[in-house]
Amino acid sequence: MNTQDFYERPFVNTIEMAKKKAEHTTRKMSVARRILADFNDVAATFPRVMGLVEIDITNGRKKIKEIKEKDNYSISLTSWVAKCISKAVNENPKLNSFRKKGKKIIVFENVDISIMVEVTTKDGKYVPFNHVIRKVETKSVKEITDEIRAVQTKKIEETEQLTRDSGSFSGLIMLVPRKVRQFFMKKMIKNPFYIQKLIGTVGITSLGMFAKNIFGYAVPFPDRTCNVALGGIQRVGWEVDGKLQPRDILSVTFMIDHNLVDGAPIARFISRVAELLGEAYGLVDITKAD
Repeated sequence: MNTQDFYERPFVNTIEMAKKKAEHTTRKMSVARRILADFNDVAATFPRVMGLVEIDITNGRKKIKEIKEKDNYSISLTSWVAKCISKAVNENPKLNSFRKKGKKIIVFENVDISIMVEVTTKDGKYVPFNHVIRKVETKSVKEITDEIRAVQTKKIEETEQLTRDSGSFSGLIMLVPRKVRQFFMKKMIKNPFYIQKLIGTVGITSLGMFAKNIFGYAVPFPDRTCNVALGGIQRVGWEVDGKLQPRDILSVTFMIDHNLVDGAPIARFISRVAELLGEAYGLVDITKAD
């Protein structure tokens, strides 16, 4: 159709063409996905600062490979990183705290880290599942790895993504108007004890658990005081002791509540995480908690 033909068409035909929809498929959004979308909309409004860093994990990956060859045991990289983060958080308890009603700060004693794991529903769907590893600072790298592996083999009902049970909560909450749901979700998210019970005190999401051989940064969601996203790993030239060497570099994104933690403590915390990862903390004896 040339330009002249287009403008010579009757206006009514143009309207009919605009109304004609392209070929498509309409699918129903699951109850769990709709509730999760409401939660994300509320959490996205919280103020956070973000830091993107590159961390040398060459020594740690070498140790993991040695353990695999010697003991035929595969350590989860995410579980090792979780162990290092729990150590750093335990040393910097502000990262394990939440505001309550804007006037009080609740500091939790134990570091409960939530990790996104892909599991299968009973009808064969692959869905993300938020598993909370309790008291990570008291567990060894092996214990954390075994716990994650056990969760990965689970088969769940889709509603268990949110409630960890297959009850009627998800169905009932969808009877409430969306604005009302979000109002109550905002109240719940600002309740430190509810958040600690539901999604832990620290969050980790790992791009490498779902996409292999991709280097880049992931962005975590700001629903806790401290959220960490593990991006890709790339082998690059890195200066060590004045010499350029090939090193395994992990890209990590930290998202932290600046209302609770100042810039200097945030910088020290990130530096400590990098130090622990660099020295392969927790991998000398993977059965020891510390």
